[in-house]
Amino acid sequence: MLEYDDERSGSFEPLKEVPEDKWVVLGLVGTKMARHDSRDVVMERIREASRYIPIERLAVSPQCGFSTSVVGNRITQEDQQQKLALVVETARAVWS
Repeated sequence: MLEYDDERSGSFEPLKEVPEDKWVVLGLVGTKMARHDSRDVVMERIREASRYIPIERLAVSPQCGFSTSVVGNRITQEDQQQKLALVVETARAVWS
């Protein structure tokens, strides 16, 4: 499971080092801000990653949990539900 939700994460090039018997779960949907990612952008990121590892060995997920401290992040339950729905919609579009 790798977090790739922003520029800080770098390129997908390290994926070419993943052993052939392993899967990679790409944490592409940001969870720390209310910003809404588009399905097209997430799908394009999956396509980029598939240049280094076969798409059959990739999966998509949220970047991490929805809170990193007791105080948490400024993100509503509705935002969280929309982000999880985006993961499901994207996975169906890519792997169905």
